[in-house]
Amino acid sequence: MTDITNPPAPMSPAADGQTDGSGDYRAIAMVIDTRFPAGEQLRTTQSVLDPLTPVGLAELRAEVHTAKAAGTPLFLCAACQRPVHLAQRPAGPGVTRNGLAAFFRHVAAADAPPCPCRTVPGVHNVGAVQFAGLQEGLDHHTLKLALADCLVHDPRFSDVQVEKRITSAEGSWRVPDVSAMFEGKRIAYDLQLATLPIATIRERDTFYPSNDAHHVWLTDAADLSRLSHQAFCDLHLNMAGRIFAIDDTSIGRSLRDGQFQLQELSILPRLVEDRPIHNIWETSLVGTDVIMMAPNLRTAEGERRYRRELAAQVSASLSVERQAICRAATMNQGLAPVGLQWTRLARFICGPRVDAAIASDVGKVLAFLAQVEVFVTHQSGSRPSIERELQRRLGTLLASRHALHWAPLVLMVFSTLPSIKAAVDPATMTRLNTLLTSTETVRPLLRLHAGMIAALYPWLGRRLLMKAPKFGPKMRLPASRA
Repeated sequence: MTDITNPPAPMSPAADGQTDGSGDYRAIAMVIDTRFPAGEQLRTTQSVLDPLTPVGLAELRAEVHTAKAAGTPLFLCAACQRPVHLAQRPAGPGVTRNGLAAFFRHVAAADAPPCPCRTVPGVHNVGAVQFAGLQEGLDHHTLKLALADCLVHDPRFSDVQVEKRITSAEGSWRVPDVSAMFEGKRIAYDLQLATLPIATIRERDTFYPSNDAHHVWLTDAADLSRLSHQAFCDLHLNMAGRIFAIDDTSIGRSLRDGQFQLQELSILPRLVEDRPIHNIWETSLVGTDVIMMAPNLRTAEGERRYRRELAAQVSASLSVERQAICRAATMNQGLAPVGLQWTRLARFICGPRVDAAIASDVGKVLAFLAQVEVFVTHQSGSRPSIERELQRRLGTLLASRHALHWAPLVLMVFSTLPSIKAAVDPATMTRLNTLLTSTETVRPLLRLHAGMIAALYPWLGRRLLMKAPKFGPKMRLPASRA
């Protein structure tokens, strides 16, 4: 195992999500959110996008494009009521990978009517554009052949093919970089060194399973800084921070042992005193048991591991403080009785002071989250009273003076634990929808208190904190590319 720490970079003025003169990214200021009840669908772009964490942005991008492919768009431009998709500002210094740098853009259509919010179409910086007009770079070609060679040397694989077309019964087709048969199943490998549009990613993720093929995305170790670009975040953040890579070590081991292996990169949390909770890439050499794992199982395993790692590290250094604060939250006592414990925890991970937390109604947030845990843990017995208390605490939070700014957290809880949303009464849901469709500016309270909330309730940690580390792990490279 190897890893490298990644301290969070300070936010530059350009990272606040505002335009910097290089383009009117937020030309579409209002959207129609079709997930909401009729008559309650108009939302500001700011309220939809700004609270999104990197994981939330990646998940929403995937949802938007899946819905578009199904002909049921999630978002429409409020001005012309035409479908819009979710784009991200190009990578650059100070450009965040969360919702602050995201924006809505009209879906290209030849017959689209004029719209005052329509921007000039951008150039997709993908594919051959990145290789000066060539269809394939030298590194891609070399690694593609090396990947095929590794599969040929493993007797469990057969029919190893480079760029063999896979055709569906309807006649559509895709050409993976390498394909092979493994235990009676077709495996398709796509080696990704350049960015891809989210639509292409989702199309391949849908096409191969629907045609009885297991699909594997992988990259190489030459320039792992690319993993912070949105296209790669779309790959690994939707897989709970996991992505395969090929390097000199995995190639050498595959050829030596006659057993196909890849490096797997996984995002894990790291706690270091006097620094915010941050993320690292950890690498591990894996075989077909991991490579062939079903995507949903691999994602679930990655989520559990991130949660366990975060909980273990907090308990190792701050167990007493965490237990005291969570106990007070369970009893709905607020933060005042545990101010000392909050201060110790906040100092360790550079979190906000207790007076700032009290002023932001964090006590009401924690009381709700504590009852969520009780609700999920107790499946019988006193469940009706537990559900009533859950409703009461959520209602208190949504009636607080900062309810508008905590509404995105409630949505995050619903996404993480769908059973909670199912238990919420219609009146409370109406109150939540009213907040989400407000035209007032949503303040970043969720982002400000994310580290403390995640430390106390690690089951929210992945959605609150996971993002691509700034630096990749140290991996062995062929001499020609080092």
